[in-house]
Amino acid sequence: MSKWYLDCVTEAGHVSMAYTGSIKWGPVRLHYSSLLDGSCLRDSLMPHKEPFVDNSVIRWSSGALDVDAEWTPDAAELREVIFESAEGSIEWHCLAPRARARMGRHTGFGYVEQLIMTIAPWKIPIQTLRWGRFLTPSDWIVWIAWIDPQTAPRQILYWNGTLMPNPSIADGRLEFDDGARLLLDRSLTLRHGVLNSTSLGEIPGISGTFPARLLQVNECKWRSRARLERPGQAPVEGWAIHEKVDWPVS
Repeated sequence: MSKWYLDCVTEAGHVSMAYTGSIKWGPVRLHYSSLLDGSCLRDSLMPHKEPFVDNSVIRWSSGALDVDAEWTPDAAELREVIFESAEGSIEWHCLAPRARARMGRHTGFGYVEQLIMTIAPWKIPIQTLRWGRFLTPSDWIVWIAWIDPQTAPRQILYWNGTLMPNPSIADGRLEFDDGARLLLDRSLTLRHGVLNSTSLGEIPGISGTFPARLLQVNECKWRSRARLERPGQAPVEGWAIHEKVDWPVS
């Protein structure tokens, strides 16, 4: 599975957010794209072009979704192998931790990542995933928290390009060893529900194709007005997009 996530949040907090990718499983080949622009959600199952890099600018367009977009990163890309086993792996490639973005007529700070999975999503040994990104002119923070009751939790958090040790990651706040914290108000819920009724719900025959452990994954994604507080420094405010994803017990 190749899955791209791309977003842009304007200074006023308008969210444009897209997913595009493909799934290959046995004889099944699916292409899927969706675009959330404010409160308007559009989906397409038409074959599509993936985002591509053109002279350091990431570009993506979809005629089916009537969108043309570009991101000009100002931070170095990030790569991590989030999970690896005999069954396969999950590679996270963040092409733009922070970028000047345009999606259609909206401009602001944006973010681009790609996940490449060689393991079936329903076979992943995970209970809860937390992910997010916080972007301002002075600071950016990107985080992933992988929780599996059978193994030690894995937390990946980059702050302005530095991998931070021992962060505390929760739905409403991040905390750091030096006393800094990022507060997330969760003022707007962008999406909430099981995948069979949200991001996968528009795919015909999906319930008869993939196992229930994938279809019953519950996701909640927020747009937060976020406040970064550091001891002895003035706070910094900006927009964050973040989510919590829960897998059903096998």
